[in-house]
Amino acid sequence: MKDSELRMIETMLKKQDELNSAIMKEFGLTTISKEQIDMATLDEIGEFTHELKGDWCWWKKSQEQVDRSKVLEELADVFHFVLIYELFYGKRTYLLDDLGYDLESPLDYMPMVQMDIGLGIATALTRIIDLADSRLMYLLALSEHLGFCLEEIYAAYMRKNAINMERLKEGY
Repeated sequence: MKDSELRMIETMLKKQDELNSAIMKEFGLTTISKEQIDMATLDEIGEFTHELKGDWCWWKKSQEQVDRSKVLEELADVFHFVLIYELFYGKRTYLLDDLGYDLESPLDYMPMVQMDIGLGIATALTRIIDLADSRLMYLLALSEHLGFCLEEIYAAYMRKNAINMERLKEGY
């Protein structure tokens, strides 16, 4: 993984940690369970797939075409909860070792993503919940396979994170 990519991931984790802290303070929480994160992730995956309906909704003649910007916005929401999982339960195996070698990268997960995509997008998306230590790297690989680069995910995530912080301040 390039240094610039690692910095984007670290920035996203930092921004997510700040948002988590604000939410937890607001709601008097001390932790968030894996079950809660899994349910929230599945909910956001549902919203993501809803935006892809133009590709798979065969029974509806009036279904709108897929809007890539809306898909990216929902993908950013999936990233929010995968990052929360990473902060609370992840092992951060993508960080560099003492010699500066990548321990893990999204490229390591591309064969798994390709196999899962071969079984269908639903299989690939639900696999995220099955992974204990590599959700973030898998989601990055899946996103790339779907045609979204880290730079645009980062930009969408940062926009949505700012919106979420503002929503929290406004009592959303």
